[in-house]
Amino acid sequence: NNFNQVPEPSGDCMTGVILCDKSPFTVDFINGVGNVSGEIGNTGCSASPGCNFVESSSSWYRWTCDQAGTLTFSLNPLNPIDDLDFVLYELPGGLDDCNNKLNLRCMASGENVGAPLAEWISCTGATGLVAGDTDATEFCGCQPGDNNFAGEIVMVPGRSYTLVINNFSNSGSGFSVEFGGTGTFVGPTAAFTNDESDNTLCIGESIRFTDASSFIGTIEEWEWDFGPGAIPATANTQGPHTVQYNRPGIKSILLKVTTERGCFITTIDQITVECCDDHFDISSLLTDENCPGDETGAIDLTVTNDYGPYEYTWDNMVLTEDQANISQGDYMVTISDAATCDTVLTFAVEGPAPFEYDTLVIMPTCNGGTDGAITLVVSGGTPPYLYNWENTGFTSNNTYANISQGDYTVVVQDQNGCEETLVLPVTELILELDPAVVAFTSPTCTGFSDGTIEVVIVNGLPPYQYDFNDGNGFVDENALANLSAGLYTVEVLDANLCRGFFEFELVDPAPLEVVLQIEDTGCFGADDGRITAIASGGTGDYLYNWSTGETNEIAENLVAGNYTLTVTDENDCELIVSGEVQQPAPVLIEVGDITNVICFGDATGVVSVIGSGGVPPYTFSVDGTTFQADSIFTDLPAGAYTFTVMDAEECTATVEGTVTQPAQLTVDAGADQLINLGFSADLLATPSDLMVSYTWSPANSLNCDTCAAVVASPVNNTTYEVTVTDQDGCTATDSVRVLVVKDRPVYIPNVFSPNDDGVNDGFTAFAGPAALEIENMKIFDRWGELVFDQSNLPLNNPLAGWDGTFEGQAMGSAVFVYLIDIRFIDGIVVQYASDVTLLR
Repeated sequence: NNFNQVPEPSGDCMTGVILCDKSPFTVDFINGVGNVSGEIGNTGCSASPGCNFVESSSSWYRWTCDQAGTLTFSLNPLNPIDDLDFVLYELPGGLDDCNNKLNLRCMASGENVGAPLAEWISCTGATGLVAGDTDATEFCGCQPGDNNFAGEIVMVPGRSYTLVINNFSNSGSGFSVEFGGTGTFVGPTAAFTNDESDNTLCIGESIRFTDASSFIGTIEEWEWDFGPGAIPATANTQGPHTVQYNRPGIKSILLKVTTERGCFITTIDQITVECCDDHFDISSLLTDENCPGDETGAIDLTVTNDYGPYEYTWDNMVLTEDQANISQGDYMVTISDAATCDTVLTFAVEGPAPFEYDTLVIMPTCNGGTDGAITLVVSGGTPPYLYNWENTGFTSNNTYANISQGDYTVVVQDQNGCEETLVLPVTELILELDPAVVAFTSPTCTGFSDGTIEVVIVNGLPPYQYDFNDGNGFVDENALANLSAGLYTVEVLDANLCRGFFEFELVDPAPLEVVLQIEDTGCFGADDGRITAIASGGTGDYLYNWSTGETNEIAENLVAGNYTLTVTDENDCELIVSGEVQQPAPVLIEVGDITNVICFGDATGVVSVIGSGGVPPYTFSVDGTTFQADSIFTDLPAGAYTFTVMDAEECTATVEGTVTQPAQLTVDAGADQLINLGFSADLLATPSDLMVSYTWSPANSLNCDTCAAVVASPVNNTTYEVTVTDQDGCTATDSVRVLVVKDRPVYIPNVFSPNDDGVNDGFTAFAGPAALEIENMKIFDRWGELVFDQSNLPLNNPLAGWDGTFEGQAMGSAVFVYLIDIRFIDGIVVQYASDVTLLR
């Protein structure tokens, strides 16, 4: 709907395609730059040195803004690696003035000429304007930061714009364009109305279509297509146009309008053309049957409209317009015309009802009696009726009397002269049983002999005699008793020697049977057994009496044992059955091996249990809730446990088991101690079991880390932890804290006499075990000159210090200043500064 292919592109601005809306389109092939050269001119892209941006395989498009708003678009080359460039201009002089174009956006990013494709392929492919992009221009080649897109523009109503699309690759392959943004292009709006409010009309009715298109300029062409079956089918003027349709269906009405500038747009709407109720003019003449079943009925149809010829399909497979020689009944026909409309009609052909007869015969007495009669009651056809008995002529008498046995013919004629001939047989009297009397009763239970026969005659002339074929011949007694199941025949004679022969079959009821469905107890000693009785046979209405006292078909909550059931049916027939509820063997459990906890407080106990009896397989639990297939329980702490076994029927048994543990292993590392820096502390571990090994940590300040008694020499506050391990690998741990007082005693003399007398001949620093060495010692004279500078000197050794010389010359008596850096065993360096007097 509403798609029109954009015309082939032009390589010149003035002949560029005018776009009337923002519908997307595709250009398959492009070639050349048109007839006007240099139209791109001085663009923003050319502002970069070396970027000579000129036309190559160009396509120009023009439009005018209708409603203000943004404009974005996406250009996609059909050949994915083609380098597409574009320039977007404003045309200040209007749509037909390509001079003085104002460059709004310029995109030349793409191929680095002469460079490998891998360097610039990221600048090929899709390009265009996109919201949020800050670029107005991207220059030639593939520059760092190029993304092949520029920012959107905001169009102004009434202003005209032109877009030139360059295929710099000159591949000849085209591109696709898809516009976005909120602004719109000036173009016509195609629309039309019709005079049917619901867009629905009947075949043959007229509908008028009125142009409702709009455009700020001039619309010069209208192209109408009114759809299949329309008269007229098309039109090329504005209209309005009046149209009829000769076929039903949904019709698509198309209007294409074209402006004076060649802009065109299409709209499509739909109407529905129907076959309406008055589409056919049909009359009918029906002829009913004269006599029942004589097939003299007929249907004569007359069908007219403007859309013949017609097709007829009757439900009795007749394909003609009319039907003749048909019987009464309903006939349905489907009528279709050349317009494909159809209608379904039903016609009822009537007639008299079929003849029906009710014959009442009085049988003549036996041995040639002539006291018989026939009375014929007739319905159907068309009353009143006439009767012709034995070809004696038609009369209204429906009874023929004083007849003996034989076949009698009668012709029945109704008011329409319709006739039917009947042959009615008449036989001598046959004795019949009185239907109000029960002639026999079968035995009450299978195998019983309590059946009876009683013969009561409803016609004939008493007295009657009865022969039961029991060897006693005819007797006056009409009943027999104490009969078992079987077939019995009886012959009866009345006073006129009329006979009757009767058979009676006495049948035993089906044998009373009971099937017991037994559900054994689930577990040994349980009372969840159940027996369900399913009774059949007998005479139904069963009563149940269990040895447990229950009186329905199910006995529940049974323990193992034998149970008896008596079932009685409606005739008090009785059957006694019994069944046994069984139980499985009891489930048993016993403790197997127990491995006690090795170390106090651990969870290393192991207990194995053994299940038996019941119905394997078994599962086991130590808490009575969570069961496992494994019969061994591990990681148990010391304690008393109740172990449970459960079999496949969920029957359970329990057993007690106890896991023990040894006495707790302990160790005492002694009280915390306080020492001065550089001194030691004696530590002693006292365990509860002497057969242990020792491990102290940290070990770096200990004289032994595997002894019971150790000497600790920390330089900082330290917590020592001792772990003892017995022969079973059990451990105990304790700790002791040694606090170090950072006392740093240092003695530096204030005078020395280097005169080689063996007393105070050298100058140095003296300290206790807390100090490690003299890291550096500097001596300055009174004028600040450095006369001694040594590092890493031992403490407490004057001969290793300053000997009172400078550059090999003895210094005279004087006062000197010293700076001494002393490093202590805890890594701290302390500087001492003062003066010393040298005496000669």
